Amino acid sequence: MAIKAIMKVNDVEKAYEIIKNYNGKNNFLLYLKYKITNNKDVLSEYDIQYILNNYDFEPYLVNRVVKISTVLGRKLTEKYDIDFIPEKIKIGSVIGEMGDSLHCYIQYRQSVNPVLAYVNKNDILNPLETVTTENIDVDFDYYDNISKDGRKIKELQKEGVKFLLANKKCILADSMGCGKTTQSIVSAMASKSKKILIVTTASLKTNWKRELMLYNDETDIQILNGSKDTITDKKYIIANYDILSYYYEVPMETVYRTEIISNSKGETEELRYPVMIKSKTNGQMVEKKKKTIRKDIIKECLKNSPLFLNEFDCVIIDEAQKLSNNTSSRYMVLSDFLKRSNPNYVFLLTGTPLTNKPINLYHILKLIDAPICRDYRYYVNRYCDARTFRLKSGKEITTTNGATNLEELREKIKHLYIRRLLTEMTDMVDKHIITKYYDLSDKQTNEYRRLWQEYTEAQAEQGNYESEQYRQLVEGMLVRQYLAKEMVSNTIELVDQLLEEDGKVIIACTFTDEIEAFKKYYKDKAVVYDGKMLPKQKDKAENEFKNNPKVRVFIGQIIAAGVGLNLVVANKMVFNSYSWVAADNAQIEDRIYRLTQKKDVTCIYQLFNDSISQHMYETVMNKKHMMDTIIKSEQNK
Repeated sequence: MAIKAIMKVNDVEKAYEIIKNYNGKNNFLLYLKYKITNNKDVLSEYDIQYILNNYDFEPYLVNRVVKISTVLGRKLTEKYDIDFIPEKIKIGSVIGEMGDSLHCYIQYRQSVNPVLAYVNKNDILNPLETVTTENIDVDFDYYDNISKDGRKIKELQKEGVKFLLANKKCILADSMGCGKTTQSIVSAMASKSKKILIVTTASLKTNWKRELMLYNDETDIQILNGSKDTITDKKYIIANYDILSYYYEVPMETVYRTEIISNSKGETEELRYPVMIKSKTNGQMVEKKKKTIRKDIIKECLKNSPLFLNEFDCVIIDEAQKLSNNTSSRYMVLSDFLKRSNPNYVFLLTGTPLTNKPINLYHILKLIDAPICRDYRYYVNRYCDARTFRLKSGKEITTTNGATNLEELREKIKHLYIRRLLTEMTDMVDKHIITKYYDLSDKQTNEYRRLWQEYTEAQAEQGNYESEQYRQLVEGMLVRQYLAKEMVSNTIELVDQLLEEDGKVIIACTFTDEIEAFKKYYKDKAVVYDGKMLPKQKDKAENEFKNNPKVRVFIGQIIAAGVGLNLVVANKMVFNSYSWVAADNAQIEDRIYRLTQKKDVTCIYQLFNDSISQHMYETVMNKKHMMDTIIKSEQNK
């Protein structure tokens, strides 16, 4: 307490000394100087803290109208007794900061004079400084001329390149088929970066190499395939998510628990034991780890991390929606690497930045150090409907699965990404979504109900009494597999009809049994593309479907076939089953709905009435609506 008192006295003396000699531009500090000089007033504790925080703060002019939260709008209505709730304010100049608030001059109506007020940064929905592309000069003719396939960069792609270069750390969220790969490659080259890291899925590494070779020599490109590969001095390094941990060591330390014991003499001793947990990979008991702040451990880990030591100027992360889970190994490695290496440019590429809920979006935004991510508690409370519960053990847990204030969230993040849709292009073909409904037979209905009963009883035995209205339906895997199997005959009949019209057809599946059933029926007329195949097998299947006229059916597992493929040789897709995640379905749809598609596209979803498949489809569509609410195209921003 004595130390705190001395510190407080020192602070008071320092504040008085500062304010007496203050000659800066902060009007509030000048007012405090007038008070103690002319009126001999005493400074309050708040005044003292304000002086210490802002005596060297340089006021700056904003002079911009910004949108504000409803929270601030209501506060202004109450404070100034006005007859409406402001949705915008004009911020004149900022003269200081206190905590999370700006001390600034604002106008809530054009006809009133500016007033000095504190505005919480979280309540300002637009950035105070606008990044423009006006000064970004790129010689696009150069890239058109050196392209080995005669490719010309389209106007919308030129806009994307300029956006990436101007914002440096941002998201390229164009819908699939708009040429995100080309835009990011040209941006990286135009940035004059000397060392460029490209992170993608294992199946897309060769595709990235092909795209890079359109503008670069093959000798400048290295693909990493595993721990035996050493990062060379080549300009472009391509790595897949799953091998990043071989090249970067996240600084971690063991978590310990303490135990006080007494010996026979009554003396106490404190013992430390490592906390043991079950490994998610092999089920063995292992020591629990946590991120460390110990400098010696951090230094040693970075010394053993080639990704860090190579000093990449630019990092391109493809299919960034795969980083929405912050507990995954790939996320932990990439987020720590980006934080400590701090490259000049970070480009996140994804056609579906919101994979499920706003909390998933938070983790993606954090990779580009978005300002909205600097206050986690505010974010989850405001946009994820965070709720805290106390368990019987006394431990508190917070759920963040909700979605609230989505329009406000959209406004706050719209400057962080650029998104253009194929549907907005005047020369783009149409895409039609068709939903077909079938009735289960009496026999199928009885079997469905039996499986569902077994599932709900199994949940109850595990203590999961509240079914959450079908609970987490993805857990009812046997039920979903059964419905997918029963749908096969309907799909075959439908696909056969489509094949009579000429052309090729894609069948989208979720489960192995479906894939095997279709392959057995279509034999050599079909190729299979699933997650169990090696990259070379996948490439062969893709080439056969695209180039062999006898192969007319592509049987694709939704997750595996949803990225990196251009299948515009077909323009019809039939879903035998579909994903619980709306973004997964959108990804595979856009394998045929792309810039290079010449025919109108038809995607057909199939449902059984009064079953999980119908409820699930409605849920997926609701999530798609939530995605569209938060992530808007440039035309709708």
